[in-house]
This record gives sequence, structure tokens and C-alpha cells, in this order.
Amino acid sequence: MRRLLISLTCLALLLSACGKMKNGGRIAVVNWDKALESHSQYAELEQRKSVFQLLLDKRREQEIIGKTKMSGLAKLQQLKLRSKQNFLSADFMTKMAEKQAVEQEQLKKLSNQYADQVDKELAEEEKKLNEHYRLQIFNLRLRLDTIRMMPEERNRLEAQLKAVQNERDRDRMGLMQHKIALVNQRMEPHVKAMQQRLDEYARQLQQQMMAEMKKNAEKDSSVLQKAPEALRGILGTVDEELDKQQQDIEVLETSMKKDVESIVTRLARERGYTVVFHKYRTNVSADDITGDVIAGLKKLSAGKKFTNALSKKVPDTGTDKK
Repeated sequence: MRRLLISLTCLALLLSACGKMKNGGRIAVVNWDKALESHSQYAELEQRKSVFQLLLDKRREQEIIGKTKMSGLAKLQQLKLRSKQNFLSADFMTKMAEKQAVEQEQLKKLSNQYADQVDKELAEEEKKLNEHYRLQIFNLRLRLDTIRMMPEERNRLEAQLKAVQNERDRDRMGLMQHKIALVNQRMEPHVKAMQQRLDEYARQLQQQMMAEMKKNAEKDSSVLQKAPEALRGILGTVDEELDKQQQDIEVLETSMKKDVESIVTRLARERGYTVVFHKYRTNVSADDITGDVIAGLKKLSAGKKFTNALSKKVPDTGTDKK
């Protein structure tokens, strides 16, 4: 039945000229691409191809980078040292940030302690300030709430109340600024000590970074000589993975095509088609069986799922032992 699927170019040209088979044979056509796209494993095939292409692009990128580096060992050494320096610089910034966060947390706790001390020291002064304005504000509000007066008199009292409240707020703000100044004064030596500790820590990290840079520079000569071999090893590993993925893609694609071919062959046999084209031909009267093939693929997929489900079941063969 496989010969029924042959769609040679010369035969297509002949049929396009005469319009139909001389012997009256039936002709069918299948949109092969559309049928494959409806296969249950088509998404998996496209995903495998996408992964393969990404890996292939990565392989080409690695090869270009590797050859560029090998074209000048001096340039490669400079790039490596620069990369190492960037890494160490980032590590330096990270450690400094961590150290500074610890120091800041200690300063925050100390600042809160001093703030509590200052609050206690100035508590009496703050109490006197509040008492000084409390009675004035209370009397003014009481007069406004209980005494009936002319609008002019009420406006005058309201303005007086607002002035007293503003004066109280200014005094409160002044007291708050005084508290902040006292806390800052007591914190100043601790802030200076913290800055000295950070500077010393930074010098230590910089010395370590310079020592590591020197150590790596001394090793570069021997390491760079092994670059070509290392590149071949990396590309070889990638090539092995590419070969494996390519084989998997071919196996999957072949299996999918066989599924389509089996359904086309069955339909051709059942319906008596002499030729089944994989693509549409002009001037050829043919039955489009693409929809039937797609329906057959869905049934085939359902059958495979059912078979796989049965194969996963473990039969209960246990017997009672006496």
C-alpha cells in the first residue's frame, strides 16, 4: 500500500495536464503539515526543536567566543583578570554593605537608648510646657462652647485660640530639636568610631583582593595554554548532547509521520484511492481527506493513552498462604 502514497513531480505534472487519471482511479490529497500539527506529540516535537536550536545557538556562541579568545592570549588574560576584578569588586561591595548594615543597626540601638535618656531628662520641661498651654487652650475652648457671643467676639476668640496653639506647637518643635541635638551630640563619637572601623575593614578587604588578583595572574600563563583543549572539551560535550537531541527529534518525528502514513494508508485502502498527494496540485480533482486523517490521529492518541494506562496497572496476583 505504500506505493499508493507516491506523489512524484512527473506524475503531478501529468495529472495537472489531463485533470484526472485515465483509468478512472480515485485521487485524494492530504495537507500533510496540518495533519502533523494536529498530532498529540506535535507540541513536544516543537519544544524539542526549540531546545535543540537554543543549544545549537549557544554552541555557536561558545565557539566564536573561544576562537576569539584563543586569537590572542594576552587579550584573554586581560579579560580574565578584568572579570575576576569585577567579581572581587562586587564581593567587596557586598561585604561592605553587610558590615555597614551591622554597624548601622548597632548605632540605631544606641541612638534609641540616648533618645530614651534625653526624654527622661527633659520630661519635666516637656510637662511644664504642656501645662503652660493646656489651661489657656482649655479656657478658650470652654468660652467658645458655652458662651453666646457676637460673631466678631467669636472670631476674635478663635483667632486667639489658634495663636496659642501655634505658639505651643513652636515650643514643642523647639523642644524636639533640642532633644535631637542632644542625641546627636552624644552619638558623634560613636559615629566616628564606626567610620574608623568601616575604613579599617575596607583596607583589609582591599588587601585580600589585591593578593588574590596577584595569585590569579601568576596562574594565568599555565591556565591559558590549556584554553584550546578546554574549548574542545566543552564543545565536544555540547556536540554529544546535540547529537542525542537530534536523534530523539528524528525518532519522534519519524514516529509521528508513521502514524499519519498508517491512517492515510488505511483510508486509501478502505476508499479505493489510487494516489494520495501530500500537497495540493492545480487542475487535479481530488478528495481532501485531511479532516479524516486528523480525526484518525485523535482516535489513535486516545487508544495509546488507554493502552499506557492499562500497562501501568499492576495486577493483584497475591494469594492467601496458610
